[in-house]
Amino acid sequence: MKTRLITFGVLAMILGVGAGIHFRIPIVITLVCLGLAVFSAVVGVQMIVTRTADVPTSDSFDAHKERHTGLSAQFWGVLFLMFSVPAGAFGVMYWRYGDNPPTEMMEGMVRSPLISGLVIVGAGAAIGLYGLTRVIGGSAPFVETKIGRVERGLTAIYLCTVATLIVIAGVIRAVAPGTLTRLRDGAIAWALSFAK
Repeated sequence: MKTRLITFGVLAMILGVGAGIHFRIPIVITLVCLGLAVFSAVVGVQMIVTRTADVPTSDSFDAHKERHTGLSAQFWGVLFLMFSVPAGAFGVMYWRYGDNPPTEMMEGMVRSPLISGLVIVGAGAAIGLYGLTRVIGGSAPFVETKIGRVERGLTAIYLCTVATLIVIAGVIRAVAPGTLTRLRDGAIAWALSFAK
């Protein structure tokens, strides 16, 4: 019953956002985004405190679940908390500016090495945490979904490698912003000289 209520709630929010965007009703989009942010934050804190997380693996009414406990459940809680931040920020920004945010502010955030670097580091950390949830809890969380040990292990290795590279890029962006541009320009020049 709880799963069905959550599924109906998510569907209602998606329909609300769709109606709000179609009819350009800022309050609807704002309330749905803020509601999603609060829901994600509360569920994330609950997962961290109780050290249990039942994560549905599909969008059906009777979805198979990964039943995490301990540290892997807490990682899921952190992921939910991380998701709540951009959802809430989008809701507030949409309320204040509608679908036309000030370009100076958006460009300033993208150009700022610290802000863009922190966003990149956050994205990399989220990918890494998800990768760790594949292996840190052992086989117990995946009894219902029947995801094999080898598949989970390879997924974890791949995601953690990608996450490490993304976090390194984010740190470089925040600490030494010109380095990534010089590396990119050098790689392009090398590729062009190699192609000739």
